Amino acid sequence: MNGERPGSNIRSAGFLKARSFVIVFFSILLLLPAVPAAAYAGGSLSAEEIGSYMREGEEAFRKGMELDVSDPAGARDHYNKAILNFELVIREGGVRNGRLFYNTGNAWFRLGDLGKAILYYKRAGLYRPNDENLRQNLEYARSRRINRVEATEKEKVFKTLFFLHYDISSRVRLIIFMISFAMIWIAATLRLFFDRSWVRTFIIFFVSVSAIFMISLGVEKISRSRRPAGVIVSSEVTARKGDAGTYQQSFTEPLYSGTEFILLENRTDWLYIELEDGARCWIPSGAGELVIDW
Repeated sequence: MNGERPGSNIRSAGFLKARSFVIVFFSILLLLPAVPAAAYAGGSLSAEEIGSYMREGEEAFRKGMELDVSDPAGARDHYNKAILNFELVIREGGVRNGRLFYNTGNAWFRLGDLGKAILYYKRAGLYRPNDENLRQNLEYARSRRINRVEATEKEKVFKTLFFLHYDISSRVRLIIFMISFAMIWIAATLRLFFDRSWVRTFIIFFVSVSAIFMISLGVEKISRSRRPAGVIVSSEVTARKGDAGTYQQSFTEPLYSGTEFILLENRTDWLYIELEDGARCWIPSGAGELVIDW
């Protein structure tokens, strides 16, 4: 008698689903670097040294706050000491986490350095995207900037339309994607035994959700690698129309500390950047720092 053996269709379908699962699983792995995680990058400091510097930094910051009104000069000394300890942990200890970046940003803000404060607040935001205190501190620091570079209306509309991408942190989007993806396979397994319309609807829904968030994570990864964000940290810098000091100024006024930008090109001593309003110019490389520089 010719024909397929009983259950062969089910096994074939199961094999195809398993193969698809493996393909998508490795696609997920490619997306993971787009989602920062608190990390120890293997610096030269021991865990004990890192802990000691962190405690010294936090104690210095606390003393600085206590002296803010009664002894401003003494407070600045303590804030500088806090920054030295925090940045030593970052630079020599290889530590990357939201608390450390947030504390460093607070210390720079207390010293009046908006550029460094905004830079470290944005770094902290990679790890603490839903921290309301961090968001308020960042927005307050932005409000103190001399430059008032506003996003274009087109950019504002774009961010409103794609709020799922811009208003939900990458970590949360990854979690939603993984849960939706898991639900697809649960529903697909059920459909092997129960061919019901609600199961098909279930699959379609979670396939759509997974696709939306997978695309969002992919776009974010590409954007971070090709168009990294940065902040001007010099007190002020003259923007040029080319990568040399002999080129004409791009604007009548200089760009001041705290101005945010997207890096378009890096040419040794000069950075070609795009501001939030879409304007493009060149600045000396030492005038700005990238949010992700590791």
